[in-house]
Amino acid sequence: MNDYAWAGQASALFAIVAGILTCFWGYRILKFSLAIIGFIVGAYGGWEIGLSLAHGSTGIALVCAGIGGLIGAVLCLWVYFLGVFLLGATAGGVIAAALFSGTGQQIQPIIFLVLPIGFGVIALLAQKFMIILSTAFSGSYLIMAGVWPFVAGGQNASQVWLHPAQKGPSGTLGYGALALWIVLALVGVSFQFRASRRKVETKTEQK
Repeated sequence: MNDYAWAGQASALFAIVAGILTCFWGYRILKFSLAIIGFIVGAYGGWEIGLSLAHGSTGIALVCAGIGGLIGAVLCLWVYFLGVFLLGATAGGVIAAALFSGTGQQIQPIIFLVLPIGFGVIALLAQKFMIILSTAFSGSYLIMAGVWPFVAGGQNASQVWLHPAQKGPSGTLGYGALALWIVLALVGVSFQFRASRRKVETKTEQK
């Protein structure tokens, strides 16, 4: 198993657990969700910087990814609106990546740029709705990324994490993964809205 495969496999369990929590309880545990998104964004940036500085050394890249992830998590917790923007932007990026990868198409850079920015801005304007939507779709993506090594014929998760813009699988497997991601995300959205409504009703009854 090469370093890329090891990095992908090592993150699978974390992705599944974090994805479940984010998908179904993202709004309720907002600080955790912000920290997770900040860590992922920071870790990806650190990984790319590490590879460029160390000329392909995955060991140094992993250290840089860890440092970048911690910085990203702290910033998202410390600067709330930055965290909300990144939460929406990540959802936009996830939707773009999932749609193109699931259909086996190469991601268009302009879409991968515009969609995250648009989602980030909308998240700042309609926070509760977009936080629930973003955490559900991002959490669902994390779950799918985590289980991918076990359902994709022995493929590892490194391409999902480290090269999300690459062309994904086509055919039944790609469309099946896309459909499952959408269904899981919609279930997460529904679950979070119902939980939020019950919480408001409980507070009203207590008054």
